[in-house]
Amino acid sequence: MMETIQFDRYQTVLRAAQYMTLSKNQAQILVGGQRRLERLVSTGMIRARKTTDKQNGRWECNGADVVRYTIDPDKH
Repeated sequence: MMETIQFDRYQTVLRAAQYMTLSKNQAQILVGGQRRLERLVSTGMIRARKTTDKQNGRWECNGADVVRYTIDPDKH
């Protein structure tokens, strides 16, 4: 019963985050670092786009994807 409630809550959080964007800095804190974020983006696990074509352009990462791959900071 408790597992079902937690799963439903998790699904609610993912749906709410679907239309949220996070910057590269925010996303890398949640997923455990810059290298891990860049690997997740390059493999398509996290959808991200750059707002400009410039080298240092701002990233917009999909909030639900970032939440899906967030790590527990106590175990990292």
